[in-house]
Amino acid sequence: MEAAFTGELLHHFEEQGYAIVRGVLDPEKDIKPVVDEYGALADQLAKTYIETGKIISYERPAAPIDRLLELMKKTKGRCFQALDITLPAEDKIRHDTPIHLGPEVFGLLRNERLLDAIEYFIGGEIYCVPVQHMRIKPPEKEMSNDVQVHTKTLTARTYWHQDLVVVTEDADQTKMLGVWFSLNEATEENGCLVVVPGSHKEGLVQHCNQPGKQGIPDALVGENQIALPVKPGDVIFLHPLIKHSSLANLSKSGRWSFDLRYCPTGQPTGRKWFPGFVARSRKNRDDEMRDPEVWANIWRDARAALADVPRPDFHHSSAPNHPLCA
Repeated sequence: MEAAFTGELLHHFEEQGYAIVRGVLDPEKDIKPVVDEYGALADQLAKTYIETGKIISYERPAAPIDRLLELMKKTKGRCFQALDITLPAEDKIRHDTPIHLGPEVFGLLRNERLLDAIEYFIGGEIYCVPVQHMRIKPPEKEMSNDVQVHTKTLTARTYWHQDLVVVTEDADQTKMLGVWFSLNEATEENGCLVVVPGSHKEGLVQHCNQPGKQGIPDALVGENQIALPVKPGDVIFLHPLIKHSSLANLSKSGRWSFDLRYCPTGQPTGRKWFPGFVARSRKNRDDEMRDPEVWANIWRDARAALADVPRPDFHHSSAPNHPLCA
C-alpha cells in the first residue's frame, strides 16, 4: 500500500501489517546531512585503524556509502559496531564498546517530517524506542566467512522474524511502530525488505536461535511474500508482529538503511536497559529531548552501567527445543 495519510492507509496498515509512504523525508535536507556525517566518521575510523595497525590502507572513495563499504571490506565487518547507533544486544558490552552518537543521527531520530508521519499511526505523544540500527549491507560476494555472526545478521540477508521477538515480554501490549527507510535506493537486487502481508494477525510465532537455524522456520513463514523496493525519502511502517526479512544483496554496490522503533510515551519499550527519549509531546513540549549531547550522554551512561556485568536477556522468551528448530 502506497498512499498519503488517509483513512485508507491506516486501514491497510491495520489489515496488512505494513504501509509505505512515499517522500516522507527530503533526500537533500533530511538525508544528506546524515550521509555526510557518516562519510566523516568513515574517514576518522580509517585513520584510527591505520594508526593502530587494524588495516593497512584506505582508498577513501568519494561517496560516503563507498567509504563505509571500503571499511567493511578491509575490517571484515569488524567496524560495524562503530557505525551503529545502539549498543549490541548479542555481544558483551565493554566500557569502550563503540557506538555512533552523532548530532545528525539524533536530528534524524526526531525529524519533524518523520514524526508527523509517525503521529498518524500512534498519536502525538511519541517516544523514540532504543531498538534502532544503521544497516550497511555490502554485496553478498564481499561478505567473508569469518565475519562475526551478529554483524552478518545486521549486514547480510536478514532472516525471517517479527520485531516483537527482539524485546522483552513487558512490551507485548505496547503499540510499537517499526520505521524503516533507505538512504539509497533499495531494490530486490540489492536487498530490500520482504513482508508477509496480514501475518501480524497470527500472533508471535516460533523463532529459532541456534547455529544454522535463525529466525522463523521456513515452514511457518508463509508463501505470500511481497518485496518492498523504495527510494530515498520513502518510509516503510511495520507492525511489530508482521513477518519480514530482507533479501540478499546480489548487486555490485551497497544498500544503506535505518531501522527504528517508536511507541506512545509511557509504554514499555522492551529494552529497559537502553535509553529512549520523548521525541514529541503535544501535551508538554518541555518533555521533548532536543539536545544531541544529552542524548549521547545517556547512551554513554548506559554503556558504563552495562559494562563488564552479566549481559541482560534482551529477547522475548521462546521455546528453544521446538521440533522446527532441531
